[in-house]
Amino acid sequence: MTLDVLFLGLAIFLLEVMALTIGTVRTIVTMLGESRAAFLLGCLEMTLWVFGTSAVMTKVGDTPVLGLFYAVGFATGNVIGILAEKKLALGNVVVRIISAWHGTDIAHAVRRAGFMITTVAGEGSEGAVTVQFVVCKRKDMKLVLGEARKIDPDLFYTFETAGGASDVPSPTASRLDKFLRPIRRFVPQF
Repeated sequence: MTLDVLFLGLAIFLLEVMALTIGTVRTIVTMLGESRAAFLLGCLEMTLWVFGTSAVMTKVGDTPVLGLFYAVGFATGNVIGILAEKKLALGNVVVRIISAWHGTDIAHAVRRAGFMITTVAGEGSEGAVTVQFVVCKRKDMKLVLGEARKIDPDLFYTFETAGGASDVPSPTASRLDKFLRPIRRFVPQF
């Protein structure tokens, strides 16, 4: 393998990694209904994809190893895209916390942590329970559950993506949020 083929292969690999990573994030923002962000990410993804694919298609007959660079870049981009999506934790979730004996204390602790919580009385298989509903940023879910588990380590919880919600406050706002404010004009869930 010549140095030219190696550099072209690495360029194809990197283009595919970037295209697939962006594609994963684009899919998430599309599901969140963020059309402007989906449009911009889609344009960027396809631009990268066209250049990566065209480089492979024009030369793969003469240099089959470029197809391998493309395939490995594609697979790596999928993995990095999944990791990026988990790290970004875009969107909101509804967390349901169910506790048999500590519902009131959990509600107070979660409120002290800066989250809004609604408590409803319910009945479980072994008697009365309280069910708390918290709508929070997905990135804050661990904090909510951590506060609740300090009170009741045996609680039961479920969560699901909140398709739409009014303004969801986040007590974890930081200087990073000020930096990201312009980006949020395009991706409000970010």
